[in-house]
Amino acid sequence: MEKIIVDIDNTLWNLAPVLYERMREASPELPPAPEWRAWDFWRLYVKPKTIYAILDAIHMEQESFAPFDDAGEFLVALKEMGFYIVVASHRRQDAFDPTEGWFRKNNLVYDEIHLSYDKTVLFDSSWGVIDDSPEILRKAREAGIVRAGLRNPWNEREDHPLFDNLKQISEYLQKQL
Repeated sequence: MEKIIVDIDNTLWNLAPVLYERMREASPELPPAPEWRAWDFWRLYVKPKTIYAILDAIHMEQESFAPFDDAGEFLVALKEMGFYIVVASHRRQDAFDPTEGWFRKNNLVYDEIHLSYDKTVLFDSSWGVIDDSPEILRKAREAGIVRAGLRNPWNEREDHPLFDNLKQISEYLQKQL
């Protein structure tokens, strides 16, 4: 059974609007998410310590956010293609319970949850990765594994297979098998 790595934030649910609202409290001049043209856009507005604290708080509240409408169907489609789904997210280990609770609450299928700040450790044993991070997608290309993601302002200028919804990603992956 082939392993596939699936990101959570901005892949299975829409983190950007929540992150925008929380970051605006720390930096009122922050532009809205559609204007985030670089992966590290936030460096112009907040310190690393601030954004990491904001993200940590959001991750601890994961169960209060809804997944994308097509997230459940997408994960089921991956299982039907025969994938072992490793959900991987840049999160602290203490976010495991709220993350797992979110999957249970929303009846989202997966095989394993991997929380760390380095998803690339999973690449050697994986067929592919679904992520919005241009850095992760670039590293996946360098590792020679299949990669895809949802199109966002921070990744749309990159040379990666990017799509408008999870159904399109599923269709793309089916063709890559």
